[in-house]
Amino acid sequence: MAPNKEIEITEKVKSLYEVMQEEKVEELEIKSPEFNVHIKRKNNSKPQQTRIARVEEVSIDESYGESKAEGTPSVSGETIKSPITGVFYRSPSPTSPMFVNEGDVVDTGKTLCIIEAMKVMNEIKATEKVRVVSILVENGKSINSGQDLFSIEKL
Repeated sequence: MAPNKEIEITEKVKSLYEVMQEEKVEELEIKSPEFNVHIKRKNNSKPQQTRIARVEEVSIDESYGESKAEGTPSVSGETIKSPITGVFYRSPSPTSPMFVNEGDVVDTGKTLCIIEAMKVMNEIKATEKVRVVSILVENGKSINSGQDLFSIEKL
């Protein structure tokens, strides 16, 4: 890997980890045509103490996108995946407007959706400026960790 590319990927991983800490996300996986990043946080705290997390595992697969197994359903281009299993919601309440719609340009930090897991509402936010190409999940449906939620185009 070229040194500049390695530095760029390392900076992206650091940025993603910071967002994970802020949002209390335990696991994140991002696949792009250039690389695949999978980050897991491990909680090193004892009960009744401040929660401190550290990176347990980071894997970068540069061969991602070069060849795929036949019969594997996939979305072309980049996607945002669910970091957890739960129920996908496009708005904060049934009467509220949707967070995003197809074609919307979304700035870094904007909430894309909510995933309810064990009665906890987890906001999924954009980690960079993107255009939402398509929404791949139906509102109110159960989703799995690692499932594609949005097809995106980086801006």
